[in-house]
Amino acid sequence: MRILLVLALVACNAPRGPQYRGAGNGSPRAGGTLHIATKDPVRTLDPTIEYDEVSNIAVHMLFETLVGYDPHSMAIEPRLAERWEVSPDGLVYRFSLREGVVYSDGTPIVAGDVAYSLERAQTTEDSPFGSMLGDVAKDGITAPDARTLEVRLARPNAAFVYVMTMPFTTPQRRDHVARAGEQIRRDVLGSGPFVLAAWREGERIELRKNARYWNAAKVYLDGIDWLENIPTDTQFMMFERGELDTVDRPSAPDYLWIAGQAAWKPSIRHVANMNVYGSRMNVRRKPFDDRRVRQALNYAFNKAHVVKLLYGDAVPAHGMLPPGMSGRDDALPPYPHDPAKARALLAEAGYAHGLDVDYVTINDELASRLAASLQADLAEVGVRMRIEVMSLASFGTAYGKPDGPAFSYDGWVGDFPDPVNFIDAKFHSSAIAEENSPNESFYANPELDALLDRARAEVDPARRAELYTRAERILYDDAPWIWGYHQMVSEVVQPYVMDYAPHPVWNRDYSTTWLDLDAQGRRVAR
Repeated sequence: MRILLVLALVACNAPRGPQYRGAGNGSPRAGGTLHIATKDPVRTLDPTIEYDEVSNIAVHMLFETLVGYDPHSMAIEPRLAERWEVSPDGLVYRFSLREGVVYSDGTPIVAGDVAYSLERAQTTEDSPFGSMLGDVAKDGITAPDARTLEVRLARPNAAFVYVMTMPFTTPQRRDHVARAGEQIRRDVLGSGPFVLAAWREGERIELRKNARYWNAAKVYLDGIDWLENIPTDTQFMMFERGELDTVDRPSAPDYLWIAGQAAWKPSIRHVANMNVYGSRMNVRRKPFDDRRVRQALNYAFNKAHVVKLLYGDAVPAHGMLPPGMSGRDDALPPYPHDPAKARALLAEAGYAHGLDVDYVTINDELASRLAASLQADLAEVGVRMRIEVMSLASFGTAYGKPDGPAFSYDGWVGDFPDPVNFIDAKFHSSAIAEENSPNESFYANPELDALLDRARAEVDPARRAELYTRAERILYDDAPWIWGYHQMVSEVVQPYVMDYAPHPVWNRDYSTTWLDLDAQGRRVAR
């Protein structure tokens, strides 16, 4: 019995490597179906409505836009448009469509279809995107001819081209939307690299290559077979068995295990995403109306603890802008962990004997652990922090009010990679509201507002980046947040999945992925 037990333990602890390897093709090979899963369902395929992460994956693969991102970076490149121009005053954007672009049913795409999509976002009550067109002048969207779209802005916004990368700007035919009615959420007339072959809602989506896609020669997969509502731990077991080709954001134990396996390590894909997390303070409320207190809390916060809690899957933040974004001041270090400095600032602010604060976080395991870590850090400098946990729905309603929680967890995931979608959205005084305030810190600084207004209108990229760098310095010093971290996105792929890494904007973009299979289209065993 003892021998059998030893053998069983050896078997359980034996390295479990990939079952398959790449076939060794030196260049992209067409063919094969990619098998993926998500823990949540796709809720809608209507590009004017979708705003959740999972639906966005599907919509991005089914619909194309005039401009988009390079598959491996945040650089903007032409898509359905062959080129675009911006007037010297930054007020007029002119897009020229490629000749011969068509929908998946073969009907032509015309500029008026894009104009209709933008107008639909402005007028559809349930669309979350109307505000992104807030700079568009009245009657400013026109299609002078079938291949030309013009958008006139009421005020310059150098980030507007990023807005045009978002799926809600995809061409939509007015007659198709009218005919589909409420079924537009699943009645897809797309222009993207894939078409919808089948959708059993909540269970499985089948996508097939769109042979009429404008760049079909660069789409190598035959299709994507996608399972919905699969728990993350189940996904990982299916991945190990070879039933899935990728697993997105595996659980911490699974990630730590696979990161420690030499055979799997080359299959881990890692990218910094467009996000920032930390703790916001209502700067109108005591004691957070004193900059010295806010700075003290930043010095008390130990970012190394947070990175450890996130299993190394995070980058410490010095402000709002994620790594790689224009305007980010890479020379600006995060606040160091300096309890002595924190205690001195608190004493200077009149809190030599410490203070009591209430902190609100969401009902989430990770958020609770992060709050407990912050609580311990602040206790070290005499700040006694009481934690209150709220449901996500209650939290979302409460912390956007001036009289809501004064100190709480916060986070932001950008819609596009420009500082206007981070700093302006969260800290310009115009973003302060009495209900659902985007500027939840209720922070107002005329100097910052002036810088942001200049940067928004600046068309020279270098000068614009310098203005945002100065804005970062102001926010660093004023500290309306405890600057926390930027979370990384991790995905593990089978060794034969090629030319793929999570995209910093889209996360899971498989439009140029290919499978290194043998001549018969089969996986090669190790």
